[in-house]
Amino acid sequence: MSREALLKKGICPRCGQPFRWIYSETIHGRAYLYAVHEYVDENGRKRRRKCYLGPADSYEYVSKTHDLEFYGMTKDDRYIRYLEEIIDLFDVDEPVSTDPEDFKKDFENTMKMRSLVKRINNEVEERLEKIIQTMISDVKASIDVLKRDYANDPKALELVKELETLDEEIKKKKLIEKYRYEEDTLKKLVSKYLYLKNKLKIFNI
Repeated sequence: MSREALLKKGICPRCGQPFRWIYSETIHGRAYLYAVHEYVDENGRKRRRKCYLGPADSYEYVSKTHDLEFYGMTKDDRYIRYLEEIIDLFDVDEPVSTDPEDFKKDFENTMKMRSLVKRINNEVEERLEKIIQTMISDVKASIDVLKRDYANDPKALELVKELETLDEEIKKKKLIEKYRYEEDTLKKLVSKYLYLKNKLKIFNI
């Protein structure tokens, strides 16, 4: 489970134990985050301890000695930011040196990066497939629940029609087979799905 998912569930990504709240402490003008745990000691007294989660923004001093800006574990999109910064660092226009040692190093590093990019792409595509399959299954399940539990509710029946329209559109676009290539279509369908999911909240679905 990702660190973000653990935090949302109230689990500390540092020690794996439940925490009561996130505590922010400002030092020299910068905010640092801690997960606060409560427990009872051997004498029956209630105690507290803190697990450091990193800065609220970025690691200013560590980042100064690197080409990347490092973020605390509460930053949900930090991995995407890292990839964006790495891409910016990879200068394709830099001249290729013909010095044997430099050429060898450049070639080997580029081949390693090529391999990593392929691996990242495969992982991302698998994750995307899982996300899309979850959406497709959830649309069908939501239709079934509304028809079963809210058969006499006009709002529910209207929502069933909207969900069925989305389900038909998914089938028409052959999303299961083409999810890797239909990026614009995919974004539009996901947007419609999220819109309907918000409407489903009144039915606790």
